[in-house]
Amino acid sequence: MLKSLPLISILLPVYNGEYTIKATLESLLAQTYTHFEILVGIDGTYDGSKAIAESFKDARIKIIQHPQNLGLANNLNALIKASAPEAAFFAMAEQDDVYVPERLQWQIEVMKQHPEVGLVSGIAEFVSETRRDLFPGLLAYKKQFPQGDALFKYLYENQLKVVNTCMMIRKATHLRHELVFKNTYGNFNVDWDYVLRFSLVSKVHGISKVLVHMDRTSNRNSVTVNKWKQFAASRQLLKDFKKEFPELVNRKLYSKALKTHRKIEQGYRSKTGIVLYGFWYALCHLDGYFLKYILMRKKKYLLN
Repeated sequence: MLKSLPLISILLPVYNGEYTIKATLESLLAQTYTHFEILVGIDGTYDGSKAIAESFKDARIKIIQHPQNLGLANNLNALIKASAPEAAFFAMAEQDDVYVPERLQWQIEVMKQHPEVGLVSGIAEFVSETRRDLFPGLLAYKKQFPQGDALFKYLYENQLKVVNTCMMIRKATHLRHELVFKNTYGNFNVDWDYVLRFSLVSKVHGISKVLVHMDRTSNRNSVTVNKWKQFAASRQLLKDFKKEFPELVNRKLYSKALKTHRKIEQGYRSKTGIVLYGFWYALCHLDGYFLKYILMRKKKYLLN
């Protein structure tokens, strides 16, 4: 019976994941759609991640251990090469995320019903000590992604609004267009770079349901915790894509994207930085948002 269903290769890159990988694997093995393999790429580390994965004693879990650290992009590319030839789809997973049981089932249904769709994602629930937020808002409000050039421009200006950790990708689309995950910015923006390029070759669909719960508590250990390295990489991506796709990214769009990015950066600056950069950005972009943000943070500091 299972052999008549499409095989999904779940790609799970791991780097020092011993504290979280057990819950991730439990959620993947509990999927209602069961015809899958889980490719665990241990990326040059020797913590307890491998032993934890082996402890499940499930033949669907296949461990690929890289003696040296490849980085996220090359790890993913290696897992794709190691996937079963008959696999029809790749499903992304991350070592510190927990997936709802119906995740794969809902995604495979979209892929079957819409052969023109090459990538399907959904909603992530960000869980912190004090709140729970749904991302992206577009899907939370039951709207759908634009397509083609419009999606490229939307994601360029507003940054990545496709949840990478629960993407499912049609293998044939990935291979036909010779797509790869790139380490241009180290371990940063691997997903943003990929989805921007993907949007130009295939349709991207969003499911308006929560597919994954993501830990955003203060004690989590993730590459994206290093915000200023992330910000530098994002600024460089904006410049690079403007140069590579001049027919899509004109000066106006670049300015809008840079303004979006600077608004994000302001949330992580010191009190002095918020004021100095706020006035500068307000002049550069002729946008009162930056001045209002200074006043809002000032009130917050006074209250505290």
